[in-house]
Amino acid sequence: MSVLKFLASRARPVPTMLIAGHLGMPKSSTYHLLNVMRAENFVTYYAAEHAWGLGPLAFQIGTAYSRIEALTWLARTPMQDFADDTGVTTHLGVLHGQDVLYIVKQTPAAASLRLVSDVGVRLPAHLTAVGSAILMHLSPSQLRALYPLTDNLIRRTRRGPVLITHLERELSEARVRGYAIDDGMTTPGITCMAGTVFSHERVPLAGVGVTFASDQNGVPSRSELAAHLAQLANELSVSLGWEDEPPILRPSRAPVEVAVANEQSAPGESS
Repeated sequence: MSVLKFLASRARPVPTMLIAGHLGMPKSSTYHLLNVMRAENFVTYYAAEHAWGLGPLAFQIGTAYSRIEALTWLARTPMQDFADDTGVTTHLGVLHGQDVLYIVKQTPAAASLRLVSDVGVRLPAHLTAVGSAILMHLSPSQLRALYPLTDNLIRRTRRGPVLITHLERELSEARVRGYAIDDGMTTPGITCMAGTVFSHERVPLAGVGVTFASDQNGVPSRSELAAHLAQLANELSVSLGWEDEPPILRPSRAPVEVAVANEQSAPGESS
């Protein structure tokens, strides 16, 4: 991290000795560290200058953060309008390893349902509709990379996938349906439906969802919510430069890379 921050502060590529001096490390150890970072594309070596600069992966991570920050601001107003019009709470979340990190939450003006979710909370992505809305557009290899172990998946209630094969089947069904759903998998009696927000690079950047009591009256039907949710997901995708048909309505997509939020932990729970 010190190497990345140092290189980011310099206008030109930096020689190994200068980096070693900044780190307070021997040149040989610094060179070994830089080569490992080079193999992972975090840094680039410029042979003509005998110097190092930031690599493509560092740029990718930085731009992923920029997209998420922009999406946070772009999403607040349409999500609040959706919440007020339908009487349900809306959430926006991004992947954070195997978790989903909630970055926006908007509640209707006359909210009667008390939820434990909040901005900054993380939950297992495979148990949430918001997380599954992103997972369902990953390739099989990307999904297996996120869930490499053969152990049973975490469950919060008696509902939810137990094995990775169960999760793969549920995600396949969600792609065909056009949206993901969590019916009591996070909190008993609470339902969440979510669609996918895509960036202009066709990256499944986030999941946007609606949350309500499973037996709640006075809210639109699930089919109506799904239609409105499709419009909201499409609106947010277009605001990020999407130039295609509404992504939530597509039954399947080609494998794409996924942007993951910067590593940070936050206590709490959500639905």
